[in-house]
Amino acid sequence: MDYKHTQVGTAILAVMGTSALVLAYGSIAKPEEPIGFAFVIVGIIAILFCSLTITVSEGQIRWFFGPGFWRKSLDYSQIESARIITTKWYYGLGIRLLSTGWLYNVSGSNAVELKLKDGTAVSLGTNEPQKLLAAIEKALES
Repeated sequence: MDYKHTQVGTAILAVMGTSALVLAYGSIAKPEEPIGFAFVIVGIIAILFCSLTITVSEGQIRWFFGPGFWRKSLDYSQIESARIITTKWYYGLGIRLLSTGWLYNVSGSNAVELKLKDGTAVSLGTNEPQKLLAAIEKALES
């Protein structure tokens, strides 16, 4: 395997933790309100998006969130070029469709943008942009 890295989604976990605290306060302040369902939703989101794993090997770039949620992959033959980009804070976290293409991230503003031969783009958030880019460039040269 050429490259494998899992980034822990500290930003998503912080947002979900803060949400859980607000819900806990709400359940104390208004115990008659049914807040349990909201706790379940916050917990599910935290589990599904707690990390982003990216691998570069066997002719493909693969990525997935948390315990294997939303698995995606691209063959090397689909990729025209790759470069490091900085995303805007307001692009958000998780899976986003932007004007430039799809963005998958869990924390931070660093990403590697993959320009595809069909004209679209996919950006993969990472806390190791240089290492990921180097692995992709090496794979594309092969």
